[in-house]
Formats: sequence, structure tokens, C-alpha cells
Amino acid sequence: MKTILVQMSEKSWTMEALHLACALARNNASHVILLRLMPVHHPSYLGTAFGDTSPTNHERYEIAEYAATAEDYGVELSLQSMQCATTLEALVDAAGQLDVDVVFAHIHKSWLPYWHEFQAWQLRRQLSARHRQLFTLDGSSRDQKYVPAITLESAHRVVGK
Repeated sequence: MKTILVQMSEKSWTMEALHLACALARNNASHVILLRLMPVHHPSYLGTAFGDTSPTNHERYEIAEYAATAEDYGVELSLQSMQCATTLEALVDAAGQLDVDVVFAHIHKSWLPYWHEFQAWQLRRQLSARHRQLFTLDGSSRDQKYVPAITLESAHRVVGK
């Protein structure tokens, strides 16, 4: 395993994903890239200085916490910033440009029924076509295998002699 990509998103989600990514990286002698996406206001701003935004003080504080977490695991963590028009397409592009094997992506819930599942399916399909694995941490059935469980009690029956 070469590299693990973690999308920087809501702090609690990112921290959970980072813990999992760092444990995975430590066990596989890999490193972790924290991806900071910068949405642009207009697609023509992509690749220009108009699309670049510096991290806020709050983001800098969170990045320092993420770096400390990776250090606790003994894992190398690097920060990459990337301009984007849409998050999901940017994740696929970043995974290709950074040559990662695993992507931790946060797909935001939608008010449209099944839109979240469609987006996860689409992202998983695009990444798996390039031999990359996706983790979303949303508890969907695709990330977890369903294992039916039943309990059987033994019945002792006394048979007459």
C-alpha cells in the first residue's frame, strides 16, 4: 500500500477518518495525505490565484491537531490543498494525481432520497475502476458486510427406555 488520502471535512468526521487511516498506514508502512479542498465560486477560477484561499485560523488549528494525531501513530502526514468545482470529482482527480490506494471521503447527506447512496456508488465505481478503495464512514451497507446472527439453544429431550 502506497498512500492513503483523507478528505478534510467536518472536524469530527475527519478525526475519525484520520484515526482509521493512521492505524492502516502504520500497519502497512504507508503515509497519509490530508486533502484540503477549496471550492471555487466560478469554474473559470480553477487553477488561478482567484481560486486559492488560505486556511483560516480555525483550519490551521485543526490541521495542527490532525498532524499531532498522525505523529502519535508514528505516521507521516502531509497536507495538500486543491481547488475544485465539485467535491466528488475533485476526490477522483486527487486520488489519481497523488497516486493513492485508499480514499476516505465524506459524502454529505442530501434532502433528496437516495442521492447520498447514488453519490457514494458513483464515487466508489470511479475509484474502483482505477483500483482504489473508498471508505465513507457512513455505515452504509456497502462499507459493512451484513452477517446474520441467530442464537440456537440446545434442546435436551429425554427418550424413554
